Amino acid sequence: MEAGGTGARPHELKYDPSYVLYGGGASFLLNIILFRLVSPVVSGCLVPAYRTLSIRDRMDWNDRFISNINAALSIVMSAYTLFYEDALSADKVWHDSYVARLACGIIAGYMLADVICMLTWCHVGAGELLGFMFHHAATVYAYYFISAYGVLCYFGMLRLIAEVSTPPVNQRWFFDILDVPRSNCCVLLNGMLMVATFFFFRMVTMPTYWYQIWLVTGTDAVLKLGHIQLIMYIPCFVLDALNLYWFYKMCRGFIKAIKGLIKPVANNSAKFKTV
Repeated sequence: MEAGGTGARPHELKYDPSYVLYGGGASFLLNIILFRLVSPVVSGCLVPAYRTLSIRDRMDWNDRFISNINAALSIVMSAYTLFYEDALSADKVWHDSYVARLACGIIAGYMLADVICMLTWCHVGAGELLGFMFHHAATVYAYYFISAYGVLCYFGMLRLIAEVSTPPVNQRWFFDILDVPRSNCCVLLNGMLMVATFFFFRMVTMPTYWYQIWLVTGTDAVLKLGHIQLIMYIPCFVLDALNLYWFYKMCRGFIKAIKGLIKPVANNSAKFKTV
């Protein structure tokens, strides 16, 4: 039996909501506490400028604070299962990994808490809010079944490791809200890291994911899942559509920033030549 897994089992669906109820429930409550109580204290101590922000900006800051914590947890748990549970790759459909089930329960709880935070305390634009709602709904829908039935754990973790790109995205927002110049070296390096991680962990993994899905579609193992097999397709189609849109906007912003840096250099060169 591989570390982190429950071993081989007959292909029978067994409903166990404990990962959702306990892992997800604890995650939901903990993230509300982190948002309302922990982030204001920790952020105020680490970044004094946090206290000078408007209430609206502090709420958005707190939301990204819990986002980073859950991203870090997602990275660790998904990387562990993908790299250290050999049986997960051997049986991509039915291998039951308690680490993967717990991870899905925790992230589902976080996303429900995030929805509450965005609707209650944060000030998110209608278009942005709609995108997050689709993203969170698709994720919770898929992770509920993975967590409750212990199937398709491999595919759940393959999607979850995409959270590697989340901290650089949040850090860009932190830089902007603190009025750090776009020409600052740290901002530029974070921008490159943001585009690189989003590309490799969301764009590159996209064809990899769908190829793996194509390999198992129609097999007996998948057909025995019944309607649960839909979580391999519907949520991921929604997520990939959003990722493509977000990556398009990200690239436009990055190119605009690079052009903004090149233009002054070109103007200075032209002035030097005329002198």
